[in-house]
Amino acid sequence: MGLEQNEAQHYRECPDKYIEPNGTYQMTTRDYVVRPYTQGAGPIVVYLPPVAEAKGRFYSIIARNASAVNTITVTDMDDSECWEEDYILDAKCDGILLYSDGLAWIPVGIKGLSGLLATTGAPGTATATTIAPTTVAPTLAPTTT
Repeated sequence: MGLEQNEAQHYRECPDKYIEPNGTYQMTTRDYVVRPYTQGAGPIVVYLPPVAEAKGRFYSIIARNASAVNTITVTDMDDSECWEEDYILDAKCDGILLYSDGLAWIPVGIKGLSGLLATTGAPGTATATTIAPTTVAPTLAPTTT
């Protein structure tokens, strides 16, 4: 089946299915709602489905249980255009809503995170950095003529 027919196929699938992985998990195109938890599992990774197969779909990932040590890293399969960094969920109810246009994963909404979090090593050992908003104060310089 061609990718242009994925939209029609989408309506024949069960949309109310959700999963609760307690370890590293590879999402399928049917996993619209993911509620991972790290209770006793340590840091885990949730891999998004192939971006081309998920064309036109939204995926919700919200942490049921996570902490600064037991993180949940959301990453792609290295097949998405312009994927900048992985998302790290490190508190209960942190989450992300992602949309696939067939070529790239687009973050539509981020809950509980202040921005994109970059990792520098293996999950749980990384130092997370946040992109903080910047403010620009207007300068009132006297004009000279």
